[in-house]
Amino acid sequence: MQFLINELSFIGQAVNKYEADELMNNLLEIIYEIKDIKNDVPILTHSSFTYQKLCLNLTLQEWFFSQIKEQKSKIQTDEETKKQRKLQSLLQLLSKGPYIDTDYKYLIDDCQCFYQQKDVSSSSLAGAAKLPGILISLKNSPDFVQENIEVEFEEGINSTETRIINNLTEIKHARKICPRYKISSNKHDLKGHWERGTPMDLTDVEEAQKILNSSICSSNNNSEKRYGYHKESVKFYVFHSDNTFDEQGYPTYHGFPISENQVPKEVLNKIKR
Repeated sequence: MQFLINELSFIGQAVNKYEADELMNNLLEIIYEIKDIKNDVPILTHSSFTYQKLCLNLTLQEWFFSQIKEQKSKIQTDEETKKQRKLQSLLQLLSKGPYIDTDYKYLIDDCQCFYQQKDVSSSSLAGAAKLPGILISLKNSPDFVQENIEVEFEEGINSTETRIINNLTEIKHARKICPRYKISSNKHDLKGHWERGTPMDLTDVEEAQKILNSSICSSNNNSEKRYGYHKESVKFYVFHSDNTFDEQGYPTYHGFPISENQVPKEVLNKIKR
């Protein structure tokens, strides 16, 4: 799953550094929330990201280095250590990329992308439309308040089409795309599964969750399914949505093993084996 930080959402919307801290902490929490489902795929952004403004007189780069300075002066509690790690992850993104307009320029070279009648063809927004990917935007940017945004996208000689991009600005948005494995009560469990139901053969919930984290989403007849692969046992699994959320706001799924020929071809090509 590919994520991109939306540099266009950094427009100096914080009225002071305190509010800038709140906005950035929210962004860092979103990045931390999706760490398990991004599966070591680097988050992309734009080479101009570091120069975007949080306040009228505070760029992202200036904010970051002020935070590093503050962290060094604090007693390193578990909470502060956790926060520092998140900041270090952002530093990696700031200093090394990868960037959609340089490292992955080939992806959007032949594309045109318009958002609210503005040409955004060289932005992370265009990259999200092309890949496709999920956008991470800074809160309180009036142009990016919607959870799903529409762009007009054209590639090569193909006709223009409307593409919908998932846009994360709140922790609750991030949790909606982070599936949680839940043992099915007597439908697919080993002890009391249905006569026609395939029992789940993974008794380790954490192991099942890892497979679910790296699974590929597919929609069939409006019923969401996710397909995963377990390298150790050389088996494929399908996870069905329970159409419910747990108490923390995560969507729950149950699953069971299937044969390779039951995995859609377009999904099979994307599964890492």
